[in-house]
Amino acid sequence: MKRMPRIKDVMTAFPFSISGAATMAQAKEMMKEHRVGHLPVKMEDGSLSVISLRELERVQLPGHSHTDFDELKVQDLCPLEIYCVDLYTSLIEVLDFMSEHHTDCALVTRQEKLAGVFTFSDACHAYSKHLKEEFFPSGGDSVA
Repeated sequence: MKRMPRIKDVMTAFPFSISGAATMAQAKEMMKEHRVGHLPVKMEDGSLSVISLRELERVQLPGHSHTDFDELKVQDLCPLEIYCVDLYTSLIEVLDFMSEHHTDCALVTRQEKLAGVFTFSDACHAYSKHLKEEFFPSGGDSVA
């Protein structure tokens, strides 16, 4: 009997994170270095948030209200409310929430500590893997 997947089965475990007091330039460099599109943010009060590469790029566009990108702190642009789930949350629950609320990232916690991140890219990867297992099961030569 198959078990319903949980978010822990498909998340990116032990993600890189950054302090809310770090600069936007530091966050952008860290994302570039580690080739990630989302960085969990650890705020000074112990709470979690997330910053995306798209948000960092949007802030640098001409006409944005924040003009000095290098001086901005990550916490200046982090959302106050984020989607955060426990490690054992059903994958279906997470996917339904992300779809209904147009959310591209969920932070995953274990005992209220950051354990992973689940992004739209992770969802695509997991779905692709599932389809390959379903339609091209291993055990023989497959034609691409």
